[in-house]
Amino acid sequence: YTTSILVVLLAVMMIYRWHKQKYKNLPPGPTGVPILGCLPFMDTLAELTFTKWSKKYGPIFTVYLGQTRVVVLNSFEAIEEALINQGDKFTGRVHNFFTNFSNNGHGLFFIDGEKWTIQRKFGTRALAGAGVYGKTYEQRVLEEAAHLIEIKLYLKIKLNPFLDLERKISIIVFLEMQRRRERKVTSLCHGSYRRVSFVTKNGKPHLSLYQCIYKSYSEENDTIPVFKLQMHIFQDIFATAIEQHEKHHDAAHPRDLVDLFINEMHRNRRTFEFKVTILSNSFQKTQLQYFLKDLFAAGTETSTSTIIWALYYLIRHPEIQDKVHREIDAELGKARSREGKLSLKTNLPYTKAVLQETYRIRTATPLAIPRRTREDVNLMGYSIPKDTQIISNLWWVHNDPEHWDEPDVFRPERHLDTNGNLVMLNRVIPFSIGPRNCLGENLARIEIYLFLVSILQKFVVLPNPDDPNPPMTCNPGAVNAPSSYNIVLKER
Repeated sequence: YTTSILVVLLAVMMIYRWHKQKYKNLPPGPTGVPILGCLPFMDTLAELTFTKWSKKYGPIFTVYLGQTRVVVLNSFEAIEEALINQGDKFTGRVHNFFTNFSNNGHGLFFIDGEKWTIQRKFGTRALAGAGVYGKTYEQRVLEEAAHLIEIKLYLKIKLNPFLDLERKISIIVFLEMQRRRERKVTSLCHGSYRRVSFVTKNGKPHLSLYQCIYKSYSEENDTIPVFKLQMHIFQDIFATAIEQHEKHHDAAHPRDLVDLFINEMHRNRRTFEFKVTILSNSFQKTQLQYFLKDLFAAGTETSTSTIIWALYYLIRHPEIQDKVHREIDAELGKARSREGKLSLKTNLPYTKAVLQETYRIRTATPLAIPRRTREDVNLMGYSIPKDTQIISNLWWVHNDPEHWDEPDVFRPERHLDTNGNLVMLNRVIPFSIGPRNCLGENLARIEIYLFLVSILQKFVVLPNPDDPNPPMTCNPGAVNAPSSYNIVLKER
């Protein structure tokens, strides 16, 4: 019996070694163990593990996470060579049970080929506001920021309300829910991240609408697993929003991304009535639902986390917050005087440097979204086979001491020149780079900047007197989310 077990183990090890050696000139990397690969040796924060291995194996190395072959890019030069100089070869997405279940071949995150090219081109134009009538995205974000400020005056709050209200921005920009009552449906969506509560003026706790609807929904569907229930909720929300858009659709005056997509649906239905093609199949109602889900998932937790990290650092560095307040006052006037009107063109270089430093030191997605090689690739002297998963360690790019002096120190001045002008350093890449970088980068930057300035124009952000130091540890996960912490907003 013992002999049989040893023979089986030996066979497994031989197959594992053969599997690793059948590819010639792969980047070197840790050996790992059969079946599990290097998973047993991973730290809680994978970016730290990859950085440690990079010091031994170089800026490009191979690891096996379970049975999956992964090549890690652990320097700016390696990432630039792969995602910029050979970007078309690295535009594939990883396909597995999770990606297939969550998107089913639709959306934007995990699709490939011509369908992705078509949807990417459409999304780029739509999120830039091309063809949209009425208010610009900047105006809509400013309206939501003003709404947040008005209902949060004089309150000692948790940061969670910022999550709740800030999340409304992303979805409202896409769906144009014009009445406040309609906007409440968006609170359903943040439930998959965390439940939200905050203190109202009368001191009574107010539960988010999500909790109420989730409870009633789950009571009616108590046999549905939680992750499937969340998928049902998302689908119901977006299906309802699309239905409302169709009822009030005006092809000549599209209000937002949904209207633009509906226009494409109608155009392709007429053009390809008797001819089924990839293009015509790209613009369907199911695709729109998943497209919206992907945009919402990508643009809420990341933007929210960045705003919260910025507030945490301003609390820990009151001298920096004071500089931001002075700059805002000089350009826009005091909070109550309203001498100037905030816009993207407002000259606030130091405030923007604070955001750039936040992007650097607390990268929202430290490992970006994994990619897949679409063909055999030669990268910096190594041979990487087709269908290899690629992970870019953005965290290390932003914390490499060879390029950043004291990288663990929050120092906005590193993003300013000697005249105090903002310098957009090419090594700050929180949204990744190349053809498959974050589609919503420009919109996310608009949201984060306008929300942060709106808050700081009206308030001084102070620590919880019972716990004066905001937690700066990173929670493990795909998104670098901060821990919950009570803050005080003092009206200026």
